[in-house]
Amino acid sequence: MKLNCKRIDFTYTPGEEIFNFPEESGLPFIFDVEEELTADPAAMDAVGEMLDEAEKLAGKAKTAIKAALADEDSRYHSVVTFFMEFHRDDVGPDIAAELFPGTDPAKLSFAEMVDFLKLKRFGSLVDDEMDQQVFILDLSFNPEITDELMVIYFDLNKEIFCITHES
Repeated sequence: MKLNCKRIDFTYTPGEEIFNFPEESGLPFIFDVEEELTADPAAMDAVGEMLDEAEKLAGKAKTAIKAALADEDSRYHSVVTFFMEFHRDDVGPDIAAELFPGTDPAKLSFAEMVDFLKLKRFGSLVDDEMDQQVFILDLSFNPEITDELMVIYFDLNKEIFCITHES
């Protein structure tokens, strides 16, 4: 079947997982969809719509991360703060310099670091707890240097319902 998406011409097999690296899909990030969703045309229409807005969603995710950094009462504050501290203070100066080129990493605020995050993966699956389709965006500073990710979960209404740190 053909994905109803404006940004790429993509054909998939219903009932089979999609997992494509950028060189396979032509997208600048990994693209994956759980097999349960590929068998559902309505779910795949949602995938196409969200995929067309992937960078906009990544921007929304960065705004949410900055808001969590600024709000000590946010349920995500400690998660995003730990992620930023690790990449600025714990990886060592040489690695930090590679992660944040053209800057003095020691002088970067956590909010400024968010701007260096890049969308590395866009995916969709059925969340077991919610029993509905969700979308996952993995943001990374540089996956060739660090496997640490800020993972942002969106619902079908394009609202963030979870921010987590994974590796």
